[in-house]
Amino acid sequence: MKQNVGGVMNVDGPLDEFKYTGWHIELTNRCPLACPACIRTMHGPGSKSDIDSDLLLNFLPNPEKYDYIFFQGNLGDPIYHPDFHKISEHFFSANELQVTTNGMQTKEFWQRVLETWPESSIVELSIDGLQDTNSIYRVNSNWNKIQELFELIATTKRKCQIRWKYIVFEHNHHQVEEAIALSKKIGMNEFKIKKSWTIHDDMSNNGQIKDYYNPEWFDYVKRETLDELAPFCYTGDMHYINSQGNYYPCCWIDNDISSLGHISEGLDSIKDKFLNFSNLLTWGKCPEVCREMCCKISNNDKEMITPNSVVDRKIIVND
Repeated sequence: MKQNVGGVMNVDGPLDEFKYTGWHIELTNRCPLACPACIRTMHGPGSKSDIDSDLLLNFLPNPEKYDYIFFQGNLGDPIYHPDFHKISEHFFSANELQVTTNGMQTKEFWQRVLETWPESSIVELSIDGLQDTNSIYRVNSNWNKIQELFELIATTKRKCQIRWKYIVFEHNHHQVEEAIALSKKIGMNEFKIKKSWTIHDDMSNNGQIKDYYNPEWFDYVKRETLDELAPFCYTGDMHYINSQGNYYPCCWIDNDISSLGHISEGLDSIKDKFLNFSNLLTWGKCPEVCREMCCKISNNDKEMITPNSVVDRKIIVND
């Protein structure tokens, strides 16, 4: 299965042409959780918004053309969109389809996903601990719902891949090996260990949440940043549509620039606006967020890689 982590290349001027290869789509800003470091918790979700499913499917009518379709929100969890099944099943012919979610939906919802999602798809479950620790960061999470999903995974014949994503903190790092063993026992395909963002006082849930670092897990932490760009949007990966249907080059830039367009305008219009934006894809012209998130880095003479692709993450394949 293709793992699309973004290309690395020099950007020395505007693009002459452009091909979209991957889309990151925020289906909704709904989410019942209140994770302390989430923008939703800190600033509020704003008015409720679910992407218009018909507009989205008309905007991307031929999913087989795309390498990657990724459902994840800056503010919401995709599984709470009322038309989640209609939308996701439209994209079954994409080269890879992935959803990242807290996993708390009904048994009937997950039965349909597990029984229908194709081999080229990944369900990534964001679960940061076990029964006694997951809700410390995933505030309002319901372990009974998670346990119900685990039982379905263990007993339902499926084609899709299942990945457990585990953000490590001081309060849950001691349970990583137990969680890996559990993921293997119930038949998950992968386990991803992820380093947290820096936890400031206003994100700490009254001091309960603290950073944790293990050099055996995060081998890209000591790195040199270079004054060059390797942006995802340049290579066509992971262009972003938010839950209101607005288009941005990526999800990180959502709060830093105005929308470049709306899906109601059509893909050709969006491409033209991105090509104009591409004139900024040099170190001296780009928005600050581009320099922060898509600068090139080196690590002890290893291959140049892009921040936020494989940095500070370790994926364990369950044999």
